[in-house]
Amino acid sequence: MAGAVLTALVAAPLTAVPASAAPSITELPALTKGTVAEARAVNGAGQAAGKSFTPDGAGHAVRWNADGSITDLGVPFGTQWSEAWGMNGSGVVVGSHDGDGHRNPTRWAPDGTATTLALPPGAVGGEARAVNDAGVIVGWTQIDCTDHAVKWSAAGAPTDLGPSTGGQRTDAWAINNDGVIVGDADGPGVAISEGVRWNTDGTVTRLGTLEGNGKGYSTPSGINNSGTVVGYASGAGGYTHAVKWTPAGVISDLPALPGASKADAYAYAINADGTIVGEAQAADFYRTAVRWSPDGSVTDLRFLPGRAGSRARAVNTTGVIVGDSTGIATRWTD
Repeated sequence: MAGAVLTALVAAPLTAVPASAAPSITELPALTKGTVAEARAVNGAGQAAGKSFTPDGAGHAVRWNADGSITDLGVPFGTQWSEAWGMNGSGVVVGSHDGDGHRNPTRWAPDGTATTLALPPGAVGGEARAVNDAGVIVGWTQIDCTDHAVKWSAAGAPTDLGPSTGGQRTDAWAINNDGVIVGDADGPGVAISEGVRWNTDGTVTRLGTLEGNGKGYSTPSGINNSGTVVGYASGAGGYTHAVKWTPAGVISDLPALPGASKADAYAYAINADGTIVGEAQAADFYRTAVRWSPDGSVTDLRFLPGRAGSRARAVNTTGVIVGDSTGIATRWTD
C-alpha cells in the first residue's frame, strides 16, 4: 500500500445552529506596545507562540508564557526577521527566519536556542509550520521553484513528501501525535488544489472538496489525535466554507454564525475533545473569531475593544484559544 493514493467522500451539509456564550477575552502583550502581534499556537500548559514587532519594525518569533508575559525568541544568526507558527507540549517552537533571500525553516528549543533545519537534496528555503509532542516537524520547502511538503524527524532529518501525491505542488500544515500529516496539493483531476493526508503506513489520502468531481479547492489546517481534520473549502455561492473531515475522510460543512450563512468561514485548529476554532464573517459583516463546540453550537468570540475583527488560530486541551484582534495578540478563556 505504500505510496497509494486514496479518495475521501462528501457528507451532507450542516445548517446553522444557535450560538453559545462567548468566553472572556484578553490582550497578550507585544514586544513594542502599539505594534502588530499575532498568536498562532498554544500548548496544554497555556504557552503560546507567534510573532511580534520591535521598534525598528522587524518581526520576531515570540513565546507568551501562561501568565501572559512575552519572551522574544529573536532573529537567529544575525538575520533580520523571524516568525513562529507551531508549538508542542514541551515548548518547542517552529517557524522560519530570513537569510540568503528566502525563508529558512527554524526550530527553537524550550530554552530559546534556534536551529535552522536541514533541507532535502536540491531544496531551497522553506518554513516549519507544526510540531508534535514527539518533536516531528512538518512544513514546506521549494525544489525547482515548486513547493514540496517536508517532514523533519525529531533529530532534524528531512523527508520530501512532495512526490507522494501524484501532483507537483504540496504543502504540509499540521501533524498529530500519531504522526498523521495533513496539507494540500495539486494533481491529476484537481481544478485548483485539494486536501491530502499522509498516513503513517505510507499511503496518501486525497480528502476531496465540498464541490466534488475535482471542482474547487480544499485546505486542511488542523488535525487532532483522533484523526479528525479541519480546514476550509470552496462551496456554494462562491463562498469559502469552514469544513471538517471525519477520520474516515468524509468532508462536511461546519455551521455558519446565525444570520451569516452566505459568508466566508475558515477553520484552523481542533483540540482533543473536538472543539474547533477559526474565523467567519458575522451578520454585522465583521470578520470575527469563531468556536465550534463538540455539541454543534457555534460561538462568535468577538474581538478586543477598539478593534475591527479577529481570528482564532489555535485551541489547547483545556479550551484556551489564541489568535489576534486585527493585529493585537489575543487570548480567549472560559
